[in-house]
Amino acid sequence: MAHPDGEVAPQLKHVVMKASSDRTVEAGRVADAAGEVPVRVLAAGDRLVGIAEEREETMALRATVAVCTYNGAERLPRVLAALERQTFLTESWEVVVVDNASTDETVSVVEGWLGRSDCRMSGRVVTEGNQGLSFARERAAREARGEVVCFVDDDNVPSPDWLELAVGAFARRVNAGVIGGKVEACWEAAPTPLAEAVAGFALAIVDLGPHPVLVDGTGSGIVGAGMCVRRGLLLRIFDEFRFRERISDRRGNDLISGGDLAVSVAARMLGMECWYEPGMRMEHVLPPSRMAKPYLLRLFSGIGRGQAALRRLHDWRARSPLAWLIGLKDLMRWVAGDLRGPDDGKGGETADLARDLHELRQAQTLGRATQALRWPLN
Repeated sequence: MAHPDGEVAPQLKHVVMKASSDRTVEAGRVADAAGEVPVRVLAAGDRLVGIAEEREETMALRATVAVCTYNGAERLPRVLAALERQTFLTESWEVVVVDNASTDETVSVVEGWLGRSDCRMSGRVVTEGNQGLSFARERAAREARGEVVCFVDDDNVPSPDWLELAVGAFARRVNAGVIGGKVEACWEAAPTPLAEAVAGFALAIVDLGPHPVLVDGTGSGIVGAGMCVRRGLLLRIFDEFRFRERISDRRGNDLISGGDLAVSVAARMLGMECWYEPGMRMEHVLPPSRMAKPYLLRLFSGIGRGQAALRRLHDWRARSPLAWLIGLKDLMRWVAGDLRGPDDGKGGETADLARDLHELRQAQTLGRATQALRWPLN
């Protein structure tokens, strides 16, 4: 509170302030989690010498952009540059880069970027020693000061108005817990027919049309590239659904997936909605290595394993003593597919493409089966 004589109340006097040589303040209020605390009106020409350090630590921001990365030193500058171009008010958000036990120069690259005198965003880098994208996302949620946590992968390039539109979408949709947008492919080389064919399913390329869509299908959800979640909901999901034990998601070079869709499934189980907002656009940078068939085979196997984990989250049968029957059914499906072979020409594909797609589906089915059969033994 302010004293009658206009002086700042004693409880605010201990505040440490930062120097500012180019701003004057004619009137001001200090935002507080419980409301606004009036402060002394400064005379013209008085300099604002800073922000209350105690308040700054507890003051809620509108958003935290979380970049979870593993060995992303070469990719991160492009992402950080895109974040600096965001049109959303700089003082209303922060960036938190979670280094997931990288072995390259990730930390020094981020510190160097954020430490620039002309850097237009505030942020920090933290290290999460437990490898796994779910570990990194949980660390980001616990580090975040924003009301909304917006995830950006280290190979994503959000459009300048992406964050502003995300925060606005949550303000309009009070029942929305998870929101995502359009993700376009940025191919660094001409895409192979196989990569193009699976981009929407396996490479996080998303286009659900020009209008907002309520995403409510069983097992469906918002992809991790650009996934935005209310922070309170996200913390509740991590606490109640034990993602650390159930769904590790990407771990180093292990391509198991599903942690992003699990967030949407859990959010709906807690009574919240998931929305697609087409105005929220970002690019997903795809190098030639991610178009190669060996990579895609590993990826589809990881998708299958992730599907088995996701099934345990929303299907009670997958958590029952007879859960191995589900894995056995998938194993039989894999055997049948191997015996049947590809459906040449189905859907207008060439014979080569049909064969490659069949191999990817088989890798996915086998991954799902082996993961489901492994759990009852653990």
